[in-house]
Amino acid sequence: MTTVYVCYDSAGTILEIFSRNQPNMTLTPHDDQEPAIAKYLRDPTGSEDRFPTLRKWQLWLAALELEPPIFKADVLATIDGMAGMSAKDKETVRIMIEDAQEYSREDPRVDLLAVAMGIPPNQMDDLWKWAARIEPV
Repeated sequence: MTTVYVCYDSAGTILEIFSRNQPNMTLTPHDDQEPAIAKYLRDPTGSEDRFPTLRKWQLWLAALELEPPIFKADVLATIDGMAGMSAKDKETVRIMIEDAQEYSREDPRVDLLAVAMGIPPNQMDDLWKWAARIEPV
């Protein structure tokens, strides 16, 4: 347990967390293991709420909904053909694509893949949010 000092806005939303008390600020001490505090420390921008982690099957089912559909084999072929990447970097991305069980929207390799497949960032964001709602049948 570590005590941290939290600054809240008038609605009770965490604005900042400090490792020690700050002069001339109204701060509330908390244990850094409290769920809301731990979540803020792990994800201060709230990206986990905006872009939940996708399971492997959610990502690839969503890719099939694009027009034209994107197939995993095509993504792998595109990565293999990228001239500016070393063999090690290509293998790293291939492992991320094929072996990861979950994907994070914040992973920069997701943006690399989106660019390689011609998906604009705003479309990838929308696709990600849509894919997060896909439930197994």
